[in-house]
Parts: sequence; structure tokens; C-alpha cells
Amino acid sequence: MEIAIIRSISIVITFLFLGWLALKKKQEVKRNWAIFNSLIYVGTTLPLVNYLLVEHGFWNFVEENEIKMPYDLYFIWTVLWGIIPPLFLKKNDFKFIALIILWMDLLLMPELEKYGILKLQKHWIWGEIIMMVLVFFPAYFWSYIYYHQKWNGIRAVFQVLIIILKIFIILPFLLYLYQLLPYPSYHWSSIQFQILFIIAFPAFMAVQDLVTKGHGTPFPYDPTKQLVRNGVYAYCRNPIQWSMTLIFLSLAYYHQSPIFLIGCVVSIAYVVGVSEFQEYDDMEQRFGSTWSNYLKEVPKWYFLWIPKSIPKGVIYFDRNCHQCSQVELWFQNKNCINLEIKSASTYPGQPLTKVTYADSNGNIENGVNAIGQALEHIHLGYASLGWFMRFFPVSYLLQAIIDTMVFDRDEECEIKKKD
Repeated sequence: MEIAIIRSISIVITFLFLGWLALKKKQEVKRNWAIFNSLIYVGTTLPLVNYLLVEHGFWNFVEENEIKMPYDLYFIWTVLWGIIPPLFLKKNDFKFIALIILWMDLLLMPELEKYGILKLQKHWIWGEIIMMVLVFFPAYFWSYIYYHQKWNGIRAVFQVLIIILKIFIILPFLLYLYQLLPYPSYHWSSIQFQILFIIAFPAFMAVQDLVTKGHGTPFPYDPTKQLVRNGVYAYCRNPIQWSMTLIFLSLAYYHQSPIFLIGCVVSIAYVVGVSEFQEYDDMEQRFGSTWSNYLKEVPKWYFLWIPKSIPKGVIYFDRNCHQCSQVELWFQNKNCINLEIKSASTYPGQPLTKVTYADSNGNIENGVNAIGQALEHIHLGYASLGWFMRFFPVSYLLQAIIDTMVFDRDEECEIKKKD
């Protein structure tokens, strides 16, 4: 049978499978979203990884195009890796599915070479392993942890990674394909990177707080369990979309093309035309009047200077520690909003070893993160410093430094006096 006929039949079978999957009566919503996660990951990373493997000489497809692989093969490959594996998400399914996928690829790749679709190079098997490690394993893992509702922080990392890849790599490449942009070239500029980081930073902190305080992720279908009203959300109701909108301005400057400004319009249109109708009713059902009041008090598209409606927080200092007492005094002189400053001896839980902050939802922060949280109760300037201190890579480093320091204390610790 001619290869053209085989390819056509494969496309028809793939569409029939997708039609059956979409039209079957018994639909499991959670599994469908797990498939969606896997599909967008494979669809995004497959052409990128294949491009790198072709460039480094693991194989090359005879049919030349911009993504360095036939479009019909890309479509079928995406379905095979992105849709079929998430249909099997039980605990012990992974090993079986991974072996089946690897076995199929090891059989099919030589067959594709036999039919003149690609040419395999000497170390092509290593390329196949790299493809499995970078594309298949993460896609299946994301769908698995979503389906079983595990590790919301890792789920959020996958979401952020996909958005970054689509905006900074896939989008410029698509514009190039439609002759709206020259071939994308990337160069390092420290100034532009700093501007981009400043724009994106509220979104990063919003994601971190949605994970750690809201116990969810930014994606509406993988929502938070608690309403987050402190952190960045005490100053702006929509910090992620605020960052997303302004990122397109930086992209327009970086690529020297006004076509990216359309992204600003699309981002705003998404919030007004889709997000508000889709998410707001759900938020009101889950959080009631708390959500309704939050809508009235915090703006959508700009940051407050004073967080007048920030939820109450309590910070505990050990007053027998000289340095801690100085920091406590500094906060007392700053007219903090809805921040109660207490002695560590009054903390209702286990005796404290670090300065501790408790928010209205019962979330606890210690050390550097506690100070960062307390700074959010002053104004936007200090809050920005607090967000930077709490940003995970920075907070880890700062806390490691502080943990090496020796603090001046009275002979008898105030916490022991409590006992």
C-alpha cells in the first residue's frame, strides 16, 4: 500500500477516534480536563523538542517545513501522546503505558524511514528517549496529578511553563508563518529583561499565593479552595491578567513589531467577555458575600496605593530578642492597616522559634515570609519589597542567610516564661 494512502487512512482513523471521544454519552469532567492538560503540553512541546533533535542530528524528516516534521504526523503524534495515555490514570497504569508508547515508537520510527518519511541518524534511539523524557513523561504526569488532585504547586508550574512557551516562542513563530513577523531571533538584553521581570512579577506572586494560600492554581478549571484577598490580591483584583496585558507591550518593543499590541486587546477582551461571565458566578457561589465585597473594594486593572480592605493579619515577635524588638518597633511606627502586632508568648500554638505571621484564613508564615507579609499592610511601596522577599527563590536564600546569624537575647527566653 502506498504511503500516501496509509497517511490518509491514519488521519481518518484519528478523527473518528476524536469524534467518538467527544460524543460518547458517559463523560467524566475531571478526566477530560486531565486530557486537556496533557494535550496542550504535548501540542506545545512536541514541535519544539523535535526541532532541537533535528537540529542536533538525531533524525530529519524528508518533508521540509517550518516545524521540521510533517503536519499530519504532528497531529497524529499529538493525539497518541496527548489524548490516549490520560485515558489510563490508575496508580499502576504509568509503567504499562510508557512501555507501550516506547515500544510503538521503536517499531514505527524505522518503518517511517522505510517509507521515506524520515532519515534516522546513528544515535536516534537517544533522541527517542529525550523525546519521551521531555514530552511524554511530563504530559502524563501533569494529567495524573490533576486527576488525583495532588501537588497543586507542580500543577501551577506546568501552567506557567506552557503560558511562557506559547507567548514567547510559539506566538512569534506563528506570526512568522503567516508572514506577519520576520524569523524570530532572540538576543539578551539585561534592561529589557528587568522591565519584563517587573511587568511579570505581580503574576508570579499571584500564582505563588494562589498555590500556597488558596490551595489551588490560576486555571479556572483547577481553582483555589480559599479566596485569596491578601498579598498581591489586596492591591489588584486581576494581577495575572494585568501582567499578561502589559507583557505584549514588551514583546512589541523586543521584536520591533506593533502586531503584538493586538495581544493587549485580546487579553482585555478575554477578561471582559469571557473571564467575568465564566468565573464570577462560580466565585460568588463558592465564597458568597466575601467575594461580592471584594469586587467592590479592590480594582481590576490598577493597583491601590493603600490596601484599605486587606484582611486582618497577626504578626508575633519575640520581645526578648533585641533585633526582633527593633523590627517590631519599626512596624509599630508605620501605621499598618489591619495588622495586629503581638508578643510570641501569646501565640496559641506550639512555642515559636521565628517571627510568625497568621492571616485571616489560618495560613501561617515564618521568618522572612512573615516579615514580607507584614510589609503588605503598609502601602504598595513596602508591599512590593515584601513580595520580592516572599518570592520563593529569594525567600529561600534570605532565610538561609538569616538562619546562620546569631541574635542577641535576654538570658531567659520570653517563650519559656510562658511555660
